Amino acid sequence: MTVAVILGACWRLWLMGRYAGWEESDYGNLAMIQGVLDGGFRHYDMNHMPGYYAMSAMVHAWVGDALVAGRSVSFVGGLAALGLSVFVAMRIGGHRVAWLVAALLIFQPEFALYSASTLREPLAAAFLMGVLGALSGEKILWAGICAAGAFFVRFDTALVLFPVLAIHAVGVGMKLKRLSLALGPLVAAVAMWALYCHVDHGTWQFWSHSVQVNLDTGLGAEAEVPGAWWSNGAVVSGTLVAWLLPWRIGLGVWCGLLVGLLFAVRQAHGLLRSVGIQAFLMLGLWAGIGFVGQHEPSHNLYWKWLYPIIPVIMPLAGLGVWQIGDWLGRRGLKIGAIVWLVLTLCQGGVSNLKETHRQWQRSEAWYRPQLELAQWIEVNIPEGTPMVLDNIPACWIRRRPNMGHLVSWFDVPSRNEAEFAQWLKAEDIQWVLWFREDWTQAPRVAPFLADGGGWKFGDEELVERRREDGYGWIFFERVNGEN
Repeated sequence: MTVAVILGACWRLWLMGRYAGWEESDYGNLAMIQGVLDGGFRHYDMNHMPGYYAMSAMVHAWVGDALVAGRSVSFVGGLAALGLSVFVAMRIGGHRVAWLVAALLIFQPEFALYSASTLREPLAAAFLMGVLGALSGEKILWAGICAAGAFFVRFDTALVLFPVLAIHAVGVGMKLKRLSLALGPLVAAVAMWALYCHVDHGTWQFWSHSVQVNLDTGLGAEAEVPGAWWSNGAVVSGTLVAWLLPWRIGLGVWCGLLVGLLFAVRQAHGLLRSVGIQAFLMLGLWAGIGFVGQHEPSHNLYWKWLYPIIPVIMPLAGLGVWQIGDWLGRRGLKIGAIVWLVLTLCQGGVSNLKETHRQWQRSEAWYRPQLELAQWIEVNIPEGTPMVLDNIPACWIRRRPNMGHLVSWFDVPSRNEAEFAQWLKAEDIQWVLWFREDWTQAPRVAPFLADGGGWKFGDEELVERRREDGYGWIFFERVNGEN
């Protein structure tokens, strides 16, 4: 386990200086970490839960840098999940399963890249694996505490952990006492967060907005033919499980997972059964989100949501891979068993490295230019200059206290060119960052900026200074800002 954590740390540290992030969320988290610290740890976004941001803000208060703080929490969380997954693998399958799982987890794309970013999923994975680690020694109260921690990072984990803890608790001994110890911390966490949201956000239903956003932005909202919603959802769910998952963990490892799941859920009370139940429920929740939201199966949201599942399913997958190899060996096919194991490890490893490189290239092409623009703004534009700024540049600048006057496209009130020109002058806006993506609101508010180059209406004029056409943005300067 120690060797796996050290090697995993080295790989993630190498990636950290070269990976520009999963998406805008990496950088949005920096702004939220700063916001939690500025607010004295009293105010949290309802959709994102307080756990990751509170822990990162505590580190931020010590190191004085939101980027270092956020990366540190993700990095340590990812390594903890890696170590605990290897530990669980050793408990259910011995050293040979543990070594196989370690080799696969060190280089699994999402599991490595996102631990080198500022996403909250690595911390959620650490708590989820903490539950299984505690259950391995029947430390039922600690399992409940880890479950509460997982909930405070991602609220959807409660849907999985309530049944996992309940089933494990009633397996042996004093069932009522074990149930109260297992579920008490999680129940208390849910109640505390619901109360906070009622006081600070005016609703007990802390999940409502997050769920509605995914419903509104998914393809399910576009289904018009009767019954199409159900069929579309089934296709998305099936594609996630039968296409995306084997792509991300390796085809042989995926086959091993199926064998491991079937073996685990048939066991009597114990760690193996609980790992199987948690893995099955987490995969089911992932596929269920796909069924309801119906984003394209290739959507990168599924990659992020997959992260906490990876360390849970890998011990079962490793166990299944060895069981297949043993089955071949018992039938006199020792060469076949060796070939099976070598092909499984090699195919999974090569596929993981290729996918890591693909996601890195995507990050370099789409997000690195925005980061570089933000860094250019910090160096070349005086702090406090009014500008329309969103996404990565705005979040990067807000990662620390500043006097910047940054306006989001969501807050630009104009409906046509005349109103936009009037608003630019009234607010004395000096720079405008326009985005091609509809969800940013820029194409809706200012479609007349889409071609770049220059724009003029009356006395107001914008001139293009920088652009990037892969993601799709154009940075304009207002050349008559002195008027």
